[in-house]
Amino acid sequence: MPSSVESTDASATGLKDTRFQHAEEQYHVDQPAAPGSYLGPIDATLPDADKVPLLFQPFAVKDLTLPNRIVVAPMCMFSSKDGFMTDFHLVHLGSFAAHGAGLVLAEATAVEPRGRITPSDTGIWKDEHIPAIKRVVDFVHNQGGKIGIQLAHAGRKASVKARFDDLPDSEYWKDNVVGPSGGADFQWDKSHHVPHELTVSEIQDVVKAFGQAAVRASKAGMDTVEIHGAHGYLIHSFLSPISNQRTDSYGGSLENRARFLMEVIKEVRNNFPADKPIFLRVSATDYVEHLNKPSWEIEQTIQIAKWVKEAGVDVFHVSSGGNTAEQKIEAVFGYQVPFAEKVKKAVPGLVVVAVGIIVGGAQAEEVLQQDKADLVAVGRAYLKSPSFALNAARELNVKAAFSAQYGRGRASLGTF
Repeated sequence: MPSSVESTDASATGLKDTRFQHAEEQYHVDQPAAPGSYLGPIDATLPDADKVPLLFQPFAVKDLTLPNRIVVAPMCMFSSKDGFMTDFHLVHLGSFAAHGAGLVLAEATAVEPRGRITPSDTGIWKDEHIPAIKRVVDFVHNQGGKIGIQLAHAGRKASVKARFDDLPDSEYWKDNVVGPSGGADFQWDKSHHVPHELTVSEIQDVVKAFGQAAVRASKAGMDTVEIHGAHGYLIHSFLSPISNQRTDSYGGSLENRARFLMEVIKEVRNNFPADKPIFLRVSATDYVEHLNKPSWEIEQTIQIAKWVKEAGVDVFHVSSGGNTAEQKIEAVFGYQVPFAEKVKKAVPGLVVVAVGIIVGGAQAEEVLQQDKADLVAVGRAYLKSPSFALNAARELNVKAAFSAQYGRGRASLGTF
């Protein structure tokens, strides 16, 4: 994709490529209320119909106000070339906003090229990425929605094949995969590459890359950014003693292993508007208790939650696993929610997001009613139905706002 607003072919013909120059008025429709906003009960005769479910009460953190408490979790789509968002991302992310999600979080977006999981990941390592990202942001905002982006570095899990890619070897960077510790002992598994150990100078370069990514996210109009510290990617691999066996100031004690994360937070916070919140996604455990060796567990997660709150993180998004092929996970409905609950109880004042096979409105509402989290993130259930929020509303007897363009859908059915 060209780096300027004129493509190579367009330059040759003298025609401008306006794909990423859409003025808002070209497709803007005023939304009487943000899709997914509470408008009242569907059936006012039902018991407690006058009580607004927590899931459909607005939620504010700093200058970000959500119409409901449903978050679309970041999900890799492997649909980019050279990091650029495409029409797919516009439709994919835009559909969630049009159908009532409180907050849409764009997928793990690499802060440097070797930080991609696959060659088809989205990127934010150069200014040329901004217009395509802004196009998506503008659409979400025009629908009345809110959007953030996950800033990521894959670390030792980089340069692997996407499920549906058939790219030549030249698209990969198997000799430039990095981690806190290097060598064959730190290879995630045999399908991944052997990482080399980052030098202190290289670590500082990555920290700066996160900061510059935050600048670009701000220029694109993002309402928030989420630092990806989960699932065995670079930040998580620094945190866990399974993958970090350094002997310098970035290894050893918990404070040292968390140093890279804390430096990233500081750099992102310094380069993203102070009135906008910062999210951090973490894995609460490595799931290797059966190995009986030092690993990453919930007690350490709680400790860093306290540290990052003081460092400027506003929202703590609690996932789990992903750091070793030796993990043993029993993935059942809501299986990660107990980790979020433990963090929320241990760190007052920190906004906590729960995630983990949450598939419906009643289940999500129960998480909030029992004070296990402040927000609920949903991933694969959104791939099954981009209308997850509106479906959850019907389940909870909530008349939720439709996008103005979809309003006739309610009128034709006459029940919600």
